[in-house]
Amino acid sequence: MNKITLPKVKLIIYLLFVFGYTTAQVNLDSLKTELNLMVYNNPKEAIRRVDEIYPTITDPSMQISYLLTSANAYAVLKNHDAVMETALKAKKIADEKGSPVNKIQVSGFIGGQYRRLGLDDKALLYINEAEEVFKTEAIPDSLKYLGGNILIVKGLIQRSSLGCEYALPYFKEAANVYKKYISEKINMVSVAIAYNNIADCYIEMNDLDAAELNFKEAVKYSLEVNSGHSLAYAKMGLSRIYKQKNENNKAIGLLKEVDSDLDKMNDLSIKKEVYKQLSENYKAIKDTQNYEYYNQLYFEETKRIIAEEKKSLNAVVNDLSEEKQKSQKQTKSKFIFMLLGAIFVFIAIMSYMAYKIVKKRKKINEKKEQFHKER
Repeated sequence: MNKITLPKVKLIIYLLFVFGYTTAQVNLDSLKTELNLMVYNNPKEAIRRVDEIYPTITDPSMQISYLLTSANAYAVLKNHDAVMETALKAKKIADEKGSPVNKIQVSGFIGGQYRRLGLDDKALLYINEAEEVFKTEAIPDSLKYLGGNILIVKGLIQRSSLGCEYALPYFKEAANVYKKYISEKINMVSVAIAYNNIADCYIEMNDLDAAELNFKEAVKYSLEVNSGHSLAYAKMGLSRIYKQKNENNKAIGLLKEVDSDLDKMNDLSIKKEVYKQLSENYKAIKDTQNYEYYNQLYFEETKRIIAEEKKSLNAVVNDLSEEKQKSQKQTKSKFIFMLLGAIFVFIAIMSYMAYKIVKKRKKINEKKEQFHKER
């Protein structure tokens, strides 16, 4: 019979610890993927589950991933205050204890959020920060898809400042990057988002056939992972094309499909756009009753969104103002420090020069006295 010795007990405990830790990590990874997909279909539930799990997580990278999942869900719900609060919490962890990948994820996300709020200068600051890390640090091949996130946000910034001609190459390159990594389900959602942006640009450039083709690609990838948000956007995009082609009933059919899923998505901007498009299509076929009904819903949603955006933007502007005041205070402190330093150096130099002059005069006087003595 084998005797159980202390070293054997230690080995068993060690193996149990390693196995338990590995299993916990696998479970957290698996759950994280599930929650990332849930963000677009049931953002409130995704947030609730992150809040429940987060206190048990000790690994910094996993903490950052879960915080960004929660921030992304808040973004879908258009709760911009909560988005920034959660994302900045993740950035603090990334700056202090995170890996280069964590820093890319967080800076890229915050850049994207500022872009949504129309603060492109601030967005570019964070995106450039993410891009610098991506280019200078060793990123594992399995995580190279993060380059697609940077390209998407840069494309959106180019689109708002210079137009679709400049943005389209970024969106296309992003789609190609994501497609290399579609073994990760979340990247299928990213492919769909890239195709939606490509299609939007083609509509803006009046190439409806190319737009339709890309929206259909977005539908295909969205259905693969049941991504309600990107699927809804693609269907709305197709309905815009059918409206321009005077195929209003076809457009209404697609919009009704989106309308039936609105409660599950809980996305105010999609809801507003669906109501707007439905009202316009019903107006085109002279269905006055439905036109007035959806037009009223559109105005109600618009008022709600303006109120939410105004509240959130004020909060962000206040944060930026505080940041500016802090920066000015730091600059003032640096200036005072430099001024005092300069005064100190000036006094030191003058003191040294005075010392040298006194010493020189002393030597001259000594030589004079010696000269007189010799005479």
